[in-house]
Amino acid sequence: MSLLLSISIILTSISILFTQMSHPLAMGITLLIQTILIAGAAGLSMKTTWFSYILFLIFLGAMLVLFIYVTSLSPNEPLSLSPPMTLILILGLATSVLASLMDPMASSTIHTMDKSKFVLMESLAAYPSLLNNIYNTTCMKMTVFLILYLLLTLVVVVKITSTHFGALRTN
Repeated sequence: MSLLLSISIILTSISILFTQMSHPLAMGITLLIQTILIAGAAGLSMKTTWFSYILFLIFLGAMLVLFIYVTSLSPNEPLSLSPPMTLILILGLATSVLASLMDPMASSTIHTMDKSKFVLMESLAAYPSLLNNIYNTTCMKMTVFLILYLLLTLVVVVKITSTHFGALRTN
């Protein structure tokens, strides 16, 4: 079983557990774990890790906004997992770890993958124009549009979350 297959099995089991959760903090932790796994899978399957890094940062920023919003609206409830939920979580994680450890190809795949990453970085250094495609003249309009859109979104979010207007409490 490859590393990506074991990550997808873990993601599936966490998604099934997510449907059974009702506490906002448990849902946030589950989303954070899924984000880390998806970013890791994207980093393993693509040639560069920039996409997975940016994806992780965007999800983490959204999680911070979601966490602030949920903690300001929800009452202070203690986080407790039911015994069947804990058992399912432990069994799912143990099964995926054992399945990945029992695979004889997993360790050789990791060593081969590390060597291929170094070869890839050397080939990217030989062609620096591949890394600069986003800032060339054909994509400049889209880049400027994205920068202005993000700036406008930042201003709108700051105006919405001011202490006089918005859903966040001030105490």
